[in-house]
Amino acid sequence: MDEQGSNAPAKPGFGIGTIIKHAHLGRGRVIGYDGPLYVVQFRGELKRIPFTYREMEAVELVDVETAKIKQVIAELLGDYGWLDVELELGSRWVGGTMKLVPGKEGTQPKEIPLEAFFKKVINVREKLRVLEQKINNHPKLEQEEKLELEGYITRCYGSLTSFNVLFADKPSQFKGEGTA
Repeated sequence: MDEQGSNAPAKPGFGIGTIIKHAHLGRGRVIGYDGPLYVVQFRGELKRIPFTYREMEAVELVDVETAKIKQVIAELLGDYGWLDVELELGSRWVGGTMKLVPGKEGTQPKEIPLEAFFKKVINVREKLRVLEQKINNHPKLEQEEKLELEGYITRCYGSLTSFNVLFADKPSQFKGEGTA
């Protein structure tokens, strides 16, 4: 039974993406649900915490219904090959920021959440993949033209290898020329 004396299953109070403060573990981000449990990413580790646990509070709340809709859409897009749902930021980078420090005196530095930056890097990769497919399936391009354009795309991937350190999984990393 829950606090109201009901046998109804516990429901989440925090949406996916909510940043929480746990009484013992500190700050973390809700990254999913597993039955009646939150899956929370803390610095370097995943923890499963019951929906009924009361010793944590939202620092940045995400609406549960909105989060559920986003999760379903992401799963559907992943099922149909439109989104690689297995891609994720390496755990050591979760919650981190990228700081841009200008070389000009008196100019404000800018901090960007790594999750936001990582999403942009992934979007560039996805657009390159679409471009590659369009080139390969283009009915009017000659084979030599296709190879030349594919070479440019490969070199773009190579330029993006600097960001491979952000990926949790090696197979998701960028590969340029000369890498298998």
